[in-house]
Amino acid sequence: MRIIHLFFILILSLSIAGCASTSMKTYRAAGKSTICDGNNDALGHIVVLPETAWRNDQKEPAERESMALEEIKNAFQGLPCGSLSAPGGIRNFSSWSSKPESELLKQFSDEGVDTIIILRIEELTPYLYFTFSLPILWGGSNEADFRIRMLSVKTGDVLTDMRVRRSTGGPFNIRPAEWSRDELNAALHDIIGKGKME
Repeated sequence: MRIIHLFFILILSLSIAGCASTSMKTYRAAGKSTICDGNNDALGHIVVLPETAWRNDQKEPAERESMALEEIKNAFQGLPCGSLSAPGGIRNFSSWSSKPESELLKQFSDEGVDTIIILRIEELTPYLYFTFSLPILWGGSNEADFRIRMLSVKTGDVLTDMRVRRSTGGPFNIRPAEWSRDELNAALHDIIGKGKME
């Protein structure tokens, strides 16, 4: 019994003290690597269009969508290179990509928007993994994985198009789902360019 008790104390200690590391990978297809590159108000009125592309077995999609919207609003607050005031702003989650791009450009041109940002969340989740060798090891991480596409409404030019994956974790980490919001927020700050401008 004492051995079991000591084993659980060891597991708890390792879970709390486990080393965590962060990695961020950006796969850029077109355009610049950050939304803001130092030009104040260069993007005019901006509308952010969030959507999701969850995997089939995604757990609690509504809760993750709510968490994502909060962090999108937090990250874009005080955007240094454009305005989110009307007619721009952060819209609710919808299937924005199901519309032809030309239709979106016309719709937001009629509304007086200058720049569209389509932000598709694909993962916002914790992972837990085990290795069944001796000794048995485990680890965990939180991940945010999203695609971002920014378009000029006036010209239709693609200003940026990239996929971003950020994760934090490592061996002996047990990380709750709630911590995934930090990964999304930090990744958005990086690609907005706030880290370089503040």
